[in-house]
Amino acid sequence: MWKFILLILLFAGTARSQSGLIGKNEVVVNDNGILKRHIALNPLPNNNAVRFFNPDNSSQPLNPFNITSVKWSYTEPAAIGDYCKVSGNGEYNVTGWNLNNHRVSLYRNADATPVWEFPTNPNGFLNFVSISDTGSVIAAGSYHNIYLFNNTTNVPFFNYDLTRLSDTGIATSLDLTNNGQFLVCSVSRSDSSTIYGFNTSSPNPVWSKRIVPFVSVGGGGIQGMRISGNDSLVIINTYAEYFVFRTYTGQLVFRGLINPDSPGSGTQSAQGISGDGSVIATINYFGVLRVFQWNGTTYNFLWANQEPPGAFYNWYTTVDISNDGNNIAAGTLNFLSTSSYDGKIKVFRRSGSGTPVWTFSGCGDEVSAISFSKSGNILAASSWGEFNDNTEDLYIFKTFIGNTPIFRLNTPGSLFYCNTSNNGKVVVASGKAVHARQFGNGGLLYNIDVDTNDTPVSVNTVNSNIVGDYNLYQNFPNPFNPVTKIRFDILQNKGSGQEVKVIIYNALGKEVSTILNKNLGPGSYEVEFDGSDLSSGIYYYKLITADFSDTKKLILLK
Repeated sequence: MWKFILLILLFAGTARSQSGLIGKNEVVVNDNGILKRHIALNPLPNNNAVRFFNPDNSSQPLNPFNITSVKWSYTEPAAIGDYCKVSGNGEYNVTGWNLNNHRVSLYRNADATPVWEFPTNPNGFLNFVSISDTGSVIAAGSYHNIYLFNNTTNVPFFNYDLTRLSDTGIATSLDLTNNGQFLVCSVSRSDSSTIYGFNTSSPNPVWSKRIVPFVSVGGGGIQGMRISGNDSLVIINTYAEYFVFRTYTGQLVFRGLINPDSPGSGTQSAQGISGDGSVIATINYFGVLRVFQWNGTTYNFLWANQEPPGAFYNWYTTVDISNDGNNIAAGTLNFLSTSSYDGKIKVFRRSGSGTPVWTFSGCGDEVSAISFSKSGNILAASSWGEFNDNTEDLYIFKTFIGNTPIFRLNTPGSLFYCNTSNNGKVVVASGKAVHARQFGNGGLLYNIDVDTNDTPVSVNTVNSNIVGDYNLYQNFPNPFNPVTKIRFDILQNKGSGQEVKVIIYNALGKEVSTILNKNLGPGSYEVEFDGSDLSSGIYYYKLITADFSDTKKLILLK
């Protein structure tokens, strides 16, 4: 059997081949024409040899009243799933497959049959993907091309060919605005990268910026990119530095070091940014999470948290910030010894001092990705899991409950990425059919149906004065797509408050969502309903209290 080993230079989430570089190296073997890979780790030794081991909650039970479950799954025979994204409305998800049978696949939420698949150049390594909120625009960065598709055909309507550039480079991280009308993408090289901003209606860039890093460690390739929730800003990072640009103009707003204490311990992960871009978070292989807030002129440092080192410096490997900027979640890789590992999921408050609100330990290996729903109430985390498959690879939490997952999934291999729809009702995850650190191939893709019925919703008090009677008003707008507001009045009763429910039913009278179940005092209130995961049609909403109930019709048009 003829084999050879090749260390591959990877970009964007993957600049991993410099000799001695702290981080991950992809090692690929050609076994009789079939490529197999595993991930080798190079941590930074802790010469102080201070050890902290705290697997404090690895046996937390599931919530027995939650009915979150796998909606569908797909096992790929040869390729590996790396990046996957779900549309904001949860109706579509896109996955990039690599190693063997390189391609980009688009799926509906209903089942594992692809809507379409697009073969990509096998000379590339990763297929980077993004998708708009409605799923109408799909972006893919693959080797020497940046593509845009719609959700009906695999024929790209946009193809930016990097070979037209004098210094070609490799297509790496990219992201779309929510409406799919603007694309920010990166072209990586070993010494520098170029960032482009496009109107998706034209393959001529609106702006471009060349990034030449001040710190050469880790190279100039782009490791990650995220556009803020309101589309105003984008955070982009190399191994050692991060940059905040204005999305539509390319104006540089801020530039900083990923790890000012030790620039040689950077990161191969994307950084975090809040919905309005006012809060950012950086992570590194020194095990430090830093959080900053915009003061109108610059980003001020708020606080830091270090995952305590043991024999080696432990790593922060992934981070996300809730849309409102109030919650920060981060995942770790902990080196318990030279051959044993763990991973943690930690949730912080922006207003805190860097002490976690809660921690979930016992993930068995690297926590590879973390993803909040738009409200921050649902948090998904993917993991490599233990090498012996004794721990799970996907966890879903209701952040307001704490470190008790509502769902766990143990796969045959490792998961590399996860993503959450805006309302948290759909989580997708992709990965490898055998463990990340085991030579092998084959891929995994999961679509999870998340039970969010007891997730708190925001109730806006319109008027806290005593009202004259119970009332349920017509929702506005109506028809709507996908969000509408429902207003109601609650009358004073004998107590200080009363249980109030607002329930959505379909045209057959079947309950489809309880959007409010809360004790409220007298006054006028407004609650928002998001119908992203429902089909067009007629629905009914019902207000229920101990003394009153009323029902009205609403129309969802997509």
